[in-house]
Amino acid sequence: MKRNIFAVFGLCAALATTPLSAGEITHEAGTTDVPDNVKRIVVLEFSFIDALASVGVAPVGIADDNKRDRVIPAYTDIIGDEWVSVGTRKTPSLEVIASLAPDLIIADKTRHSAAYDTLSEIAPTIVLDSLGGDYHDSVAQMAVIGEAIGKKDEMDARIAQHKATMDAYVTQITPLSEGLSAQFGVTNATGLWLHAPVSYNGSLLEMFGFGSAMKPAEGDVYEKVYVPTTLEQLSEVNPDILIFGAYANPSQVDSWKGETLFEDLTAVKSEKVYNVTAHNWSRLRGMLAAEKTAADIVEIMKK
Repeated sequence: MKRNIFAVFGLCAALATTPLSAGEITHEAGTTDVPDNVKRIVVLEFSFIDALASVGVAPVGIADDNKRDRVIPAYTDIIGDEWVSVGTRKTPSLEVIASLAPDLIIADKTRHSAAYDTLSEIAPTIVLDSLGGDYHDSVAQMAVIGEAIGKKDEMDARIAQHKATMDAYVTQITPLSEGLSAQFGVTNATGLWLHAPVSYNGSLLEMFGFGSAMKPAEGDVYEKVYVPTTLEQLSEVNPDILIFGAYANPSQVDSWKGETLFEDLTAVKSEKVYNVTAHNWSRLRGMLAAEKTAADIVEIMKK
């Protein structure tokens, strides 16, 4: 991230009004005093858009990877399309963030912890584990965001509604998943990354009753959560159901077709290999995303 933001920040600070005193919000990087009635919110992960949209709040800035269409219509129908792009989720522009004079920034533990002090100089910042957390962590993060933006009751109601929706999906799916293993992974032109049981999608599949043969691993997020996987390693996991989200066409998985190891996979032999929208499954990680995933799984299990 660029750090030469102090001139821009000084101008924004001079233009901004002094926020009201606020309560303390506990998060991954510590505790932050967040102003009451925050109005100008910048979010640096897609799951945080999900949280704001859940209670009808529009952010002023989004790390949209410089691709506005990555903010899906289900969100823009609620938050509109007047946000300012602050760049990529991995390296958002601190200058642009500062120019928006936010009164709250919501950042990701893996991507933004190193910049937490600098972000906190721009505005009160809370850090949540979107990238590395599982589904249950994601729902808990929604509650933290609801408290931070002064929408606790509304968020609690949305979470309760979401849990009821997911309970209904669990009831529908688990009789169909009994005794089956399932594996989700994303693939591009050069590789495959399996989402481990500790990942957002892995924990969803587990909640829906699917087993997994992936072994726990140590290391960082891209070693234990999103695991780079060779064809040989995939053959060891060998799930009953394979679900792929492709970011390229053709993908690495496409290049394996016809190879003995791939054709011998249980899911391939039984024709239980499915393709889903990689963006929705892999990047969003919110409550609406979980509901979309659950609906996809229902359709998969009907086939």
